[in-house]
Amino acid sequence: MNCIKKMASLLLVAATCTMGWVAHAEARNLIVAVPSLPPTLEPMGENANRISRVTYSIFETLIRLDQFTGEMLPSLAESWKRIDPRTVEFKLRKGVKFHDGSELTAEDVVFSFGPERFLSEKAPGRILAASFLGVVEKVEAIDPYTVRIHTNVPDPLLENRFASRMAEIISKKAYLAAGGWDKWSQKPVGTGPYKISSFALNNRLDLQRFDGYWDAAAPTEKLSFIEVPELSARIAGLRSGEFDVITELAPDQIATLDNVKNVEVAGGPVENIYGLVFDTLSSPTLKDPRIRQAISHAIDRKAIVDALFMGRTTVANSWQMKTFGNMFFPEMDKEQLNKDLAKKLVKESGYKGDPIVWRLLPGYYTLEVPVTQAIEQMLREVGLNIKLEIKENWEQVEAKTPSRMINNASVTGYYQDPVGQLWRRFKPEAPWRKKDFFTMSQRFDSLGAILESSVDLKERQVAFKGMLEEMAANPTGVPLYMLPMFYAKKTDFQWKAGVMEFMDFSARNLKF
Repeated sequence: MNCIKKMASLLLVAATCTMGWVAHAEARNLIVAVPSLPPTLEPMGENANRISRVTYSIFETLIRLDQFTGEMLPSLAESWKRIDPRTVEFKLRKGVKFHDGSELTAEDVVFSFGPERFLSEKAPGRILAASFLGVVEKVEAIDPYTVRIHTNVPDPLLENRFASRMAEIISKKAYLAAGGWDKWSQKPVGTGPYKISSFALNNRLDLQRFDGYWDAAAPTEKLSFIEVPELSARIAGLRSGEFDVITELAPDQIATLDNVKNVEVAGGPVENIYGLVFDTLSSPTLKDPRIRQAISHAIDRKAIVDALFMGRTTVANSWQMKTFGNMFFPEMDKEQLNKDLAKKLVKESGYKGDPIVWRLLPGYYTLEVPVTQAIEQMLREVGLNIKLEIKENWEQVEAKTPSRMINNASVTGYYQDPVGQLWRRFKPEAPWRKKDFFTMSQRFDSLGAILESSVDLKERQVAFKGMLEEMAANPTGVPLYMLPMFYAKKTDFQWKAGVMEFMDFSARNLKF
C-alpha cells in the first residue's frame, strides 16, 4: 500500500512539472508595431493617441471607464460618493502596490494632482492637463485611504474626469526620487498590470508583467511597442510573424489581410472627430471667417468616407457625437457640402489667391496623406490656392510662424458629453489657444462656462446649441468624420479594440 501511495505521489509530481513546463512553453511575449512612440511616458506630458495606447498598461485612474459599455467601474478607488456639486469623495482600494513596491495611499493621489505636477500655474503637467482638470481646486487626504476632490465650480462631470486621461495616479516616492520632471518622464511609476523595463526614444518600449499587480495578472510576461513608421513594413512584419499586432491599418489593406491565414482585422470608428484646425491669428488670409466657412462647405465628407474608408466610418458635420445622448442635436448636424456657397464666400472675402499653407505629419493619422490630397483638390475647385507642407514632427507642424494656417487634428470625446470634447479642445485653457492659434468669441466662452458648471440639463442644452452656432459662424476648426482606428492581429490570442484610443492588454481583454 505504501508503494502504491509513493508511486502515485511521484506521478503527481511529474504531472505537475509537465503541466508547468507546458504552460511556460505556451506563454509568449506580445509585440505591437506602431507608427510612432511618444517622446515621454508621463501621462501629462503629451495628449495624443500614441501615448494613450501605451500608458493604459502602465497607469490607472481612480475610476475605470469600460471601453465597450461606457460604464464607470471601480479601479484604484473601490467606491466614491458626491458630497456636494463641487466635491467627490473616493475610498481607495487597500493593498495596491506601485511598480516600485510602495503602497498606494491618499498621499499619492494628492501628489498626483498637487502643485509639483499640476495644481500651480508653472507646474509642468498643467499646460495639457488643464483642459481636462482645470476645474479642480483642491485635493485633500481625509485619511490614508480617503480622498476628497474639490472643484472651483459645480461640476456635473467630476466623476468622469477621474476615469479619463490626465487623471492617472503616480507614485509620489518615485517622482521625488527621480529628481525632476525630465528624468521621471522617461521611466515613470504607476500601478498598472505592466511596468516599464526599457524605453528607447523613436525605437522601442518594453513593458514587463508586474507581479505585484492588485488585479488579475497580465497574460503575457513581456509587452513591447516597436516604432515602425511605414505601414508596409508593419504589414510585412505581421505576416512574417515578427509582430503580433499592428496599428493604423489602412482600410484598403483590410480585404487583403482578411484572406491571410492566422491574421484578423479589428477596430473601427472611435470616439474621436477628425478634422482641421486653423491659425486665425498668424495668418491674415484665415482671419476672415468666410474663408474658413468656405473650406467647410467645399469638402465632400461622404465621398471621403465612401472612397477612402470604404464606408467603414461616419461623416461628422458638427462637433458633436451621438453618444452625447440628450446633448446631441440632429438639427445642428446638417450636411455642410455646398460648393456654390463656398465659391460665393471666397469671392465675397476678396481673396486674391495667396497660398494657404497646410502642414501635415504623414502617417500620424490613418490615411492622412490621401485624405489631405483629396480635400486639397476640393478646395482648389472653389478657388483656394492650397500649398501642402510635409513636416517631420509635431514641433514643426505647430511652429508659430505666418505659414501656420491649417493643421490636421483630432478631438477625442474622453467622456460622453461635449465638455469632454468640444469645450475641452476650444476652451481658454486648451493648448491651441495657449499656443495662439485662435481666439473664441466671448459668447462661446460664456456658454462653455455654463456647460461645464451647470447641473441643469435644459440650461446645458441651450448652452451647447449656442456654442455650435458660434462654431458655425466663426469656425476655428472644421469637423470631417469619426476617426477610425484599424488594427490587424494574429489569431492565436483574443484581443478586442475598444471605442477609445487606448489599447487594453490586461487580463480583462487579452487571452491566449
